Amino acid sequence: MNRPNGTRNKVLDVACRLFYSQGFNGTSVRDIAKAANVNVSLIHYYFKSKQGLFESLAVSYFEPYLEMLESEQPSEDGSRLHSLVKKILHYKQTHYQLSCLLNRELSLNTVFAREMLVTYLAKENHLFTQILFDKHSHIEVTFKEKLCLLQLKGLLNAPFTMPHEFKDPFITEASIDHFVEVYSDLMNEHQSVQLIAARA
Repeated sequence: MNRPNGTRNKVLDVACRLFYSQGFNGTSVRDIAKAANVNVSLIHYYFKSKQGLFESLAVSYFEPYLEMLESEQPSEDGSRLHSLVKKILHYKQTHYQLSCLLNRELSLNTVFAREMLVTYLAKENHLFTQILFDKHSHIEVTFKEKLCLLQLKGLLNAPFTMPHEFKDPFITEASIDHFVEVYSDLMNEHQSVQLIAARA
C-alpha cells in the first residue's frame, strides 16, 4: 500500500470511529484531523468535506456488500437462505462500527442520509426480492412478500440498530463466527417458515 492510500485509509478509519462514538453531527473535520494526526487541508483534498468522508465510508461498505448479494442465486430452500443470512451477518459484524453508524444515520431520517443511501437501499431490496422470491421487479412483489422482506431485514439489522441492547464485544474472528452461528440459527428457526408461507 502506498503512502497516500495509507493516509486516506487512516483518515477513513478514524472518521468511522469518531462518527460511531460521537455521531456524524457531533464530529468535526478538525476532530478527525487531530485524531488521525493529519492536516485539515489533507482531509479537504481527499474528501472535500465531512459529507464526502461519510459518502466514502458508505461506498466502502455498500459496494462489497451489494456485490456479495449479486453473486447469490434465487433461494429455493431454507438451507440456501440460512447460508446467505450467515454471510450477511458476518459482513455486518466484521464492519460493526460502520454497520451501526449507517443504521443510526438512516434511523435519524435526515435528508442527507436518505439522499446518499437511497440508491444502495433500493438496490439491496431489488437483490433481496430476486434472491428470496425470484422476482425482477418491485411491481411483482406481493404485500405478504414485502412484509416478509421487512421482517428479514429487521432481524438482520437489529444487532446494529440497537447496539446498547447487546454489549458483548466481538473482537476475534472466533467470537464473530460464534455470534453469526447462534444468531443465524435463531433467525432460521423463524424466518424459513415465514418465507415458505409468503411464497404460498
